[in-house]
Amino acid sequence: MTDILQRLRELRPATGGALVRIADFLLAEPAEAARLTITDLADRTGTSPGTVTRFCHTAGLSGFAALKVALAEQVGRSGSSRWSTDIGGEIDPADDLDQVLKVIVAANTQALLSTADQLDLAAIDEVARAVTAARAIHLFGVGTSAITADELRIRLQRIGFACWLWPEVHGALVSVTLADERDLVIGVSHSGQIAETIDVLRAAAARGARTVAITNDRVSTLAAEADLVLTTAQTGAAPADALADRHAQLLVLDVLYTRVAQLNHPGTLTALESTAAAIDPRRLPKPKRRRPNP
Repeated sequence: MTDILQRLRELRPATGGALVRIADFLLAEPAEAARLTITDLADRTGTSPGTVTRFCHTAGLSGFAALKVALAEQVGRSGSSRWSTDIGGEIDPADDLDQVLKVIVAANTQALLSTADQLDLAAIDEVARAVTAARAIHLFGVGTSAITADELRIRLQRIGFACWLWPEVHGALVSVTLADERDLVIGVSHSGQIAETIDVLRAAAARGARTVAITNDRVSTLAAEADLVLTTAQTGAAPADALADRHAQLLVLDVLYTRVAQLNHPGTLTALESTAAAIDPRRLPKPKRRRPNP
């Protein structure tokens, strides 16, 4: 089950006015909020008990009692581990490395768990089957999304799939203009609003190629252009959260790659054995340890 604070982070951009004030208070003071009555929470947020109840329903909860239970459970989980800290917490220049490590581990852990919780496994399976059926797979992304896309290219090529990464838009547009319904084009963009990635998927769709978006936002422009959409969970705005976004993308690709390997199991084994045979001679033996001088 998705934790309540993650659900509130995802809900917040779509709310306004009084509902945002309630969400902000709950995110800032979850332990305190779990101890309040509905009237107290309304007073603390400048709203009314009726607005608090409406907020609970908007968050997918049956009412205020369910909200308090969810908050209490979340606070209990957060307090049970040395690594738990506020995922939205900034890393201060004066923080020691222990605090830096706590924030980064918490952000990455939350991003992975939240992504796993909301990942559409039926969509993963459909994309994996599209990969195995494609004549060629073209991947495109900008910036760090290109790095993510290249990770998938490396893995798919290793198990025998014709796969290309186009890290700049001109090469990508030329490539997908020559594609057709036998090909698969995958665009990676965290925001789903990168013009170049959107243009590449549009051009591919115009040629009849099947298209896939890997994005954080299911209602983004990129997602609307794609035949199939795989999403990562939304994180916060802190620097550690931004670092966690890519790990969430890689989790999606890990699951996708593994499913492709399952669907093509005999071919995967053959390809891994062949590529290992080509690479293994390039591995140098470990150096012998030098004996200490007497």
